[in-house]
Amino acid sequence: MSRKKYINAYEVVYEYDDKGRETRKMHYRGDYFDVSLDQTGLSKYRLNSFLLFFLILIIHITVGFLNNAGGHVLYVVLPYVAAFFPLLYWGFGVFRLPKKKQHYRLEVIGLSFDRVKLTSLLTAVFAGIAVLGTLVYLIFFRQSDYYLDLLFLTAELIVFCLALVARLQSQKIKIEKIDSTVELRP
Repeated sequence: MSRKKYINAYEVVYEYDDKGRETRKMHYRGDYFDVSLDQTGLSKYRLNSFLLFFLILIIHITVGFLNNAGGHVLYVVLPYVAAFFPLLYWGFGVFRLPKKKQHYRLEVIGLSFDRVKLTSLLTAVFAGIAVLGTLVYLIFFRQSDYYLDLLFLTAELIVFCLALVARLQSQKIKIEKIDSTVELRP
């Protein structure tokens, strides 16, 4: 977690006990946010996000074990490998998705909902670039045995489509800032 990004949302309160020992406590003073999902919608979104993430991760890792000729070309393998970075952060975001419907703090929104939205898009972009690179390889430089390259192309196309589905699913969620004058439940 980037501490500097969320530091203005917290206030440090120093308390002293009767022996003069100092204790520091962090009090949240930032904004609260609400999502447009009810409890069942939040549970479905969380489950769908887990399933899409793990399906994409399994397909993406499995296709890396293919010994296809296109996998030895830089413009195919570089976006394939680069897609692992947003996949890693996507996993962090999926595991931080809240289980219960409540008013959320800034870091919960930023480290879960916003992270899933951004990293699913980045995964789709890198998978799309890998698909385009594989198409260029198959059209201009293919060798006689290209069945493994077609399998790689199909798998990366599936990853691209699933990442777009995850992006569209997360884009439907509206996150609204709650007026600070309204009494909030914990």
